[in-house]
Amino acid sequence: MGVNSFTFKQNSTMLNDVIEQLSGQKSIAAVDEAEFVSVATTALGYGYDPLKTAISQVISRSLWVARAYEAVYPSLERNEEEWGGIVRKVTTLDIDFEDDKGYTLQNGVSGPDPFVVNMQKAVQFNFYGGNVYELIITTTEQQLKQAFRSSAEFGSFMAAKTVELQNLLEQKIEAESRIAVNNTIAADILADDERTWHVLTDYKAATGNNTITDQNYLSEAEFTPFAKWFYGALRTKKRFLRNRSVKFHQNIVDYTYKDEDGVDHTITLAKPIKRHTPDKFLNTYLLSQFMDQVNSSVLSGVYNKELLDAGNFEYVDFWQAMENPDEIIVQPNVLNEHGVCAKAEEAVAQAGVLGILFDDEAIGITVMNEGVRSIENPRGRYFNDFHNFLIRYYNDQTENSMVILLD
Repeated sequence: MGVNSFTFKQNSTMLNDVIEQLSGQKSIAAVDEAEFVSVATTALGYGYDPLKTAISQVISRSLWVARAYEAVYPSLERNEEEWGGIVRKVTTLDIDFEDDKGYTLQNGVSGPDPFVVNMQKAVQFNFYGGNVYELIITTTEQQLKQAFRSSAEFGSFMAAKTVELQNLLEQKIEAESRIAVNNTIAADILADDERTWHVLTDYKAATGNNTITDQNYLSEAEFTPFAKWFYGALRTKKRFLRNRSVKFHQNIVDYTYKDEDGVDHTITLAKPIKRHTPDKFLNTYLLSQFMDQVNSSVLSGVYNKELLDAGNFEYVDFWQAMENPDEIIVQPNVLNEHGVCAKAEEAVAQAGVLGILFDDEAIGITVMNEGVRSIENPRGRYFNDFHNFLIRYYNDQTENSMVILLD
């Protein structure tokens, strides 16, 4: 089952798998993201991978190498005050306008009833659970004695070791962020409605150009007019997202809850959920492989570059694996029209993913608990550092998002 439960999932094996894919150690393969991502649901709810390091005995000269690494998608991190524990998100629904009864007054007839009840209805979404990991680092007394000839060498080693550990933790956050983003991409693709923009299909319909394909779109004859059209169409899509509407997100028609006696009750929503995403709340991720071609092939020859402006966006070098930059293969957690989240029946395998637009509240990760504890084994003459993590990845698929596909 998916992660949306009160339990905390032991997911170190899958996290390691994602890290191996994004770091080029392993070819792209299906990721069961329903075991990671907590998706908003209306339903109310009534886990040793050791990392061991060996230090070589110093013979002549030691060089301690460390360079800080920064994870992608830094904007996805949310604080624990807002998204820790059990999160309840309440959305109010529209009510209908009525005729003005002040224009229907008649002599000898009582005026309209001012005490008519017309309560505004709401729907509640809930986020549960999280994922837990542990990282164990062992250091032995004998290793330390053999490895260092001076306090300066020991200090250099510890500094390098600390930076590399931080780099590993940054890559862990990167893997978690990619999981959260790719879950939304896959869910939008499965929906295949306004949340999925088929770029080449729209381009052909708008221009009448039937010679362009996903194989020749980068050719000199095709790419420049296509890229110029893409910039204009992207700005139009962003404007659409500003408008309050029922499009660009998952809507629900009803949901079921249990009363105190355990009896199910189904509530039908009289009105759909409406959302809008102003520019300041809109995140835009675009594939760098595609945007670099736009910059070198198109913008380099344009005089008024400000007219070809995609707005603020973040470059994404790859979605899941470096060897397949534009491809995802994930089995997502998806919210259905009855307010229930469930794992998709099959993995979504999709190439040609050019980008994604999404609301600030649609995707995020929260470090709910993180700590380090150490223990010494005097008999074995070593000590272990235990790094523990409790993370929540979440998708609110009732918030606006749109995946951009080549076709």
